[in-house]
Amino acid sequence: VQCGFCTPAQLLTAKALLDQSPNPSEDEIREALSGVMCRCTGYVKTVEAVQRAAAALRDETVPPIEPLEQELPADAAEVTLPKAFYRRSGERAPLPPLIYTPPEMPKTRVVGKAQKKVDAEKLVRGRPVFTDDKRPAGMLYGALLTSPHAHARIKHINADKARALPGVHAVLTHQDIPRVKYASGGQSYPNPLPYDQASLDDKVRHEGDRVAIAAAETPELAEKALRLIEVDYEILPVVLDPEEAMKAGAPIIHDEPDTEGIFDAQRNIVHRIESKVGDVDAALAAAEHVFEGEYRTPKQQQAHLEPHVCITYWDEDDRLVIRSATQVPFHIRRMVAPLIGLPVKRIRVVKPRIGGGFGNKQEMLLEDLCAHLTIATGRPVRMEYTRRQEFTSSRSRHPNIMRYKVGISAGKIVAADLYLIGDTGAYGTHGLTVQMVGGFKGLTLFNPPNARFVSDVVYTNKPPTGAFRGYGAMQCQFGINVLMAEVAEKLGLDAVKFKRDNWLKVGEPMHLSKSLGEGREGFAQKMESSGLEACVAIGLEATDYYRKREANRQQNGVIRRGIGMAVVMHGSGIAGLDMAAATLKMNDDGSFNLLIGATDLGTGSDTILAQIAAETLGIPVDDLIVYSSDTDFTPFDTGAYASSTTYISGEAVRKTALKIKAQIQEYAALLWKVDRPETLILQDRKVIAPDGRSMT
Repeated sequence: VQCGFCTPAQLLTAKALLDQSPNPSEDEIREALSGVMCRCTGYVKTVEAVQRAAAALRDETVPPIEPLEQELPADAAEVTLPKAFYRRSGERAPLPPLIYTPPEMPKTRVVGKAQKKVDAEKLVRGRPVFTDDKRPAGMLYGALLTSPHAHARIKHINADKARALPGVHAVLTHQDIPRVKYASGGQSYPNPLPYDQASLDDKVRHEGDRVAIAAAETPELAEKALRLIEVDYEILPVVLDPEEAMKAGAPIIHDEPDTEGIFDAQRNIVHRIESKVGDVDAALAAAEHVFEGEYRTPKQQQAHLEPHVCITYWDEDDRLVIRSATQVPFHIRRMVAPLIGLPVKRIRVVKPRIGGGFGNKQEMLLEDLCAHLTIATGRPVRMEYTRRQEFTSSRSRHPNIMRYKVGISAGKIVAADLYLIGDTGAYGTHGLTVQMVGGFKGLTLFNPPNARFVSDVVYTNKPPTGAFRGYGAMQCQFGINVLMAEVAEKLGLDAVKFKRDNWLKVGEPMHLSKSLGEGREGFAQKMESSGLEACVAIGLEATDYYRKREANRQQNGVIRRGIGMAVVMHGSGIAGLDMAAATLKMNDDGSFNLLIGATDLGTGSDTILAQIAAETLGIPVDDLIVYSSDTDFTPFDTGAYASSTTYISGEAVRKTALKIKAQIQEYAALLWKVDRPETLILQDRKVIAPDGRSMT
């Protein structure tokens, strides 16, 4: 179970199948499940679970699901894995992987072991855990009118007919809401520039841009109200290509005077990023070989199954509650406050379970609009994007144009130059930070001593881009990996060895880490640990890489198969910015409440953090009650992004648990008159003394 949004439907579908066919084939299972969309799993585990359930219902012996645990040998190149995991055999789904424990790691009792997720049961049972599952009494339905044009100015807008419709409680346009500029990306304070958006504006810059909102007694009435709004547009010229957008005479997408932080509005350049180390031009001139390549990556939509959804209402203390499927509840509280004219102390953001996010819910998209409608009506309001609006009005991965130039001498990269054009769409949200990450990761992966990164982040009249898993690194590392493979081919080198000789090694400084932070100056960093050698060794063996590569070279015909090897690097958290806190409270029966601001998107972070606390305190995970992401009751956390939760929030949990552990040790030592409390061990719900005494 991951986010669990589709799991109840999968269960019902599987039951219907097994009622009709007690011993289904894998193809039959996949066919039955084909109508249940699932974004997280890829169906492999789901198919295996149905197979296991079918076997159990037939009273067959079902093997345990726990992966086999074994130590990772010191010589990783000699690791041998069961081939059954890597291919389907007959009609059997792949087996679970082995868990490898490096010899230097201490043995653990909870961490690293198979563990039922703390939220698994309520998810599979379809309990009301998601944003839309609980609806306050008297709730109205909000709807958003979006632009049919890619670029236009609203000359006149009239909502009188919509407001006169019985059952409609509010219709708001840019004329009804104070104009406060902001950036919608859910990032740490202060949000990176530009501040180029308003809740509702008199200009639209992409198809799907906001025009007006309405709240009514039913969704149908709200949609009918939108159709009654009269809008007179002045159609403006459109530019969709970022290279064309930078040329003289191109349409200016942001010509308003109150936007802050655009590098060159006349050329539609939101940001110009420049960073270098060493003398790139001299190193390229002296290199034995110089290679160039241009690579392009497209937009991608995150396609989480649960759309953006938000419910706002006033509580009994006249405070605004925002119930939202967001990755960043604390950022949302801070960001929405100036837009609706309320102090932060009068806003509470509650994050229920989330049906997937993948970065797209690290954005304020509906919370401000929903809040405006609740303030206007005094009633609870619900707003939800349609699937079409997810594509036209939310966010996507940045499409990039990447032009690499590398210098090679004696099989080593001596210099690398990257010019990147990033298409940020109609608004600059995440544009600066995504491309800074991309430049840093794309050039640091092979870490040449001379490197230069220049990027123009450009407005176009397309739906805005934003955060998506990988956050800029994927695009740039795709480019450099393809170029490295092409270079190896042209030089007659083994591509794997060529990459291994050049990739970042443990102990090496990351030359661009200080100049390419996320939106600001970074910190000097070096590679302190890496499992890349082991991963590549295992991957080469598991895929039978060299035999397949040679066999593929002998192929003829129109359709051919190939095999390649790519490596990537990615960070866990944002140095100097990410922060988290945790609270542990001991109950009368020895159980604990774990309060965390971290956001579980289906990633299992609630379970991971509970495992960390349980390991430290010597208790089972079942003795922990996890409560996460309510700005009134849980401590601050920057949110779920940058693959940071296990490391940042996990360390906060560990430190908190260590403090509780020390308090328990000190109290037990006082009772036993033990001089050194740290010698007492917490294990299996007990405090154990060196002489064997124990207490619960």
